[in-house]
Amino acid sequence: MVVRNVVVASMRTWFRWAIEGAENIPTKGPAILAFNHISYLDPLAAAYVVDAAGRKPRFLAKSELFDDKRISWILRGTRQIEVKRGTPSAPLALEHALEALGRGELIAIFPEGKVTVDPDLRPMPAKTGAARMAIRSGAPLIPCGLWGTSNILPREYKRYKVRWWPPKQDLLVRIGTPLDLSGRKDTPEVWRATGAELMAGISELTASLRPAVPDLRSPKARSVA
Repeated sequence: MVVRNVVVASMRTWFRWAIEGAENIPTKGPAILAFNHISYLDPLAAAYVVDAAGRKPRFLAKSELFDDKRISWILRGTRQIEVKRGTPSAPLALEHALEALGRGELIAIFPEGKVTVDPDLRPMPAKTGAARMAIRSGAPLIPCGLWGTSNILPREYKRYKVRWWPPKQDLLVRIGTPLDLSGRKDTPEVWRATGAELMAGISELTASLRPAVPDLRSPKARSVA
């Protein structure tokens, strides 16, 4: 609770938020919120959005973060789900996420699996995890567009000469409506098609936000990102 209060208060006061479509986040019951990934700040931004909707987020986080002593205690204390990528135990993360959805919890996920490497911050193709969770659990799969975080903590931030986080920067979020997954089969072909549809929805939401906040990263850095 202490960690939550500190993080939420800091995010609320340090940034200027514009969140649209929050009514699309269910007030109770299972749900999967899928965000684009353009910055290392995104997990905190997504957590803030979910908290503002009155829900507690459960994230799927790579095991390297659980090995980082600076933040591992936060991840474990808030019951985030460890993903041991590239190991035989990797599928356990999906099972744990499905169990959480079965208990009516909310999963927040970045379907791309990592911060986008696209120089213009366009979303990359989705991994299959989000689609598999939604199809198997029946939980609503909700696309979410996030913009502005790359001005604060972008990928390879040292190259962008980021030294501190100026206050009152704009962070924009637009929550879409759930995808219609009725009648979809639990097959690899359907997972990929659903992932493509999900990312198309996220791309549309993100594109609508981009004009409001310029990409402040240096052109030189963007050309080699």
